[in-house]
Amino acid sequence: MFIRKLLGSLILFVIGSFSLSAESIRVSQIDTNKLLLNQQVKLYISLTNNQGRPIQKQQKRSFKIFESGNGRTFQIIPEIKSFQVGANYEDGISFLLLIDNSESMYWTMEGRKTKKDAQRRITHAKSAVTSFLGSITNPKDKVGLAVYNSSYLLLSSPTQDKKKIEKQLADIQRPQGDGIYSEIYGSVQLAIDEFSTIKGRKAIIILSDGVNNPSYTYTKKINEQFGERFVSYQKPTNALQLEGISLYVVNFGKKGQIKDRHLSRISERSGGVTFNAHSRKQLQAVYLTIIDQILKEYIITYRASMLPAEKKTVKVAYTNKRGKDFSTTRSYLASTVFGQPGLGFNPFYFIAFIVSVLLLWLLTRIKFEKQRAQPSIEILNAGAGNVSTQILDLGNAQTIIGSASNADMTIAGVAGIEENHVTVAFDEKSNQYTLIGTDKVLVNNQAVTTKVLEPGDLINLDGVTMIFDEGTEQDKDES
Repeated sequence: MFIRKLLGSLILFVIGSFSLSAESIRVSQIDTNKLLLNQQVKLYISLTNNQGRPIQKQQKRSFKIFESGNGRTFQIIPEIKSFQVGANYEDGISFLLLIDNSESMYWTMEGRKTKKDAQRRITHAKSAVTSFLGSITNPKDKVGLAVYNSSYLLLSSPTQDKKKIEKQLADIQRPQGDGIYSEIYGSVQLAIDEFSTIKGRKAIIILSDGVNNPSYTYTKKINEQFGERFVSYQKPTNALQLEGISLYVVNFGKKGQIKDRHLSRISERSGGVTFNAHSRKQLQAVYLTIIDQILKEYIITYRASMLPAEKKTVKVAYTNKRGKDFSTTRSYLASTVFGQPGLGFNPFYFIAFIVSVLLLWLLTRIKFEKQRAQPSIEILNAGAGNVSTQILDLGNAQTIIGSASNADMTIAGVAGIEENHVTVAFDEKSNQYTLIGTDKVLVNNQAVTTKVLEPGDLINLDGVTMIFDEGTEQDKDES
């Protein structure tokens, strides 16, 4: 009862400080663990009012589910298999608290250096997290703890032992050396990796008092965890969507302080929320608001459509008691090969899977009769993307494929494709083309960063599939 009253008073105290709109609906997590075997998808749905408080006591009939294979045209799901309220109480939630431990966290809220521990941002953060731990009363809930600055450090995987987390929280020390820098995107990515094997409802809550500030950019020293590369914000965005983890962002600092412009975008695309807190009380309220929202989510399970698409978009429509309509969309990977939906495992599905693999293997080794004269890459399926050309002839130098307008092949409308996503380089000595990715790319369903291309190689860039054709001129040279 005390926690409930405290939560109510703190939320009222900080109305207007959160980055929340009016009454809203979010798909905070999509669970596709049962998609492959019985075509079921589980949605965690958050309804909140204009104060960020959960809207409760809604009925199944208030919701409708739609799916799309291209993100534009939707078809209604005829039946909702199950509708649950408060299921997160029964199943438990896994939290990972990711706390900024850079040098600026040891300054005052106004951004001044201080020797007084009570005035430091990190002290306020420890106090708020302690209140958060005290608000967790469900023995099934688990909490993990990690800190980041120029590197990422996991202090504890999610555990039910809150005393352990409290001790590790108290033991967090001021960083040395390159601790003035903040590897936000890379740290979120490592946190996702830690969380990937955990099932059920899971959420990462990151506290940040600044912007992504990689150490290598300034020191030119190779980072032990991140190397020389700059981790793009798109990488954790894609990983959060793939793993079904929601990211809640807490921007902590004085009003008007610069915030990371991509962090809120990562949060939104993962189904999370971004909050702003400018004091210890507001920070405490934010943590309590997050757990309150998650605990009071609605869970809807439905049978997915059989639309042919590697990535599907689900739309949830909601009508409130006043008859006002709200809707939200979110995508999930749907690259199932098991054809028709079923209630359980069927041996025919396994046979179909083996046949599909064999056909793919043969396809990568058969030269097409209608080859083009010049080596090229041809789009087979643009998915949700808008591609500038269907066939890209490869030159004798470098060919760029990405989202940039000046790329040789521009793919627009796909969030996971970077400006210069892949480069196809030609080697005159070996007379071969090599694909080089900024990150791992799927070639013949295998994740690679570089690969010498062979005729018939299938390349997948976040749902956009294409095929490499060596051309007929090369055949003539070999004969």
